[in-house]
Amino acid sequence: MRPGTILVFMEPLYKGGLEGVTPGSSCIANAYTSNHELISSGKLGSFKSFALHVVDATGFVHALLLRIQALVLPVKTLVLSGH
Repeated sequence: MRPGTILVFMEPLYKGGLEGVTPGSSCIANAYTSNHELISSGKLGSFKSFALHVVDATGFVHALLLRIQALVLPVKTLVLSGH
């Protein structure tokens, strides 16, 4: 494994949640962090608060990009594939 990777075992939230998923297919997940309470507590210095805010903002942007990719995937597959 590369440094910074997390090994997880994903399970469906609902019964039958994996119906229609092709066996052997891959998925993408995003690990989130929230430092909002720590930042707003006032116990940190300004540099550390800023650094944690950057971490949270980066996680938000990654989550947004992941959702955009999920929305664009059917268009890329069905319309832009050229088949």
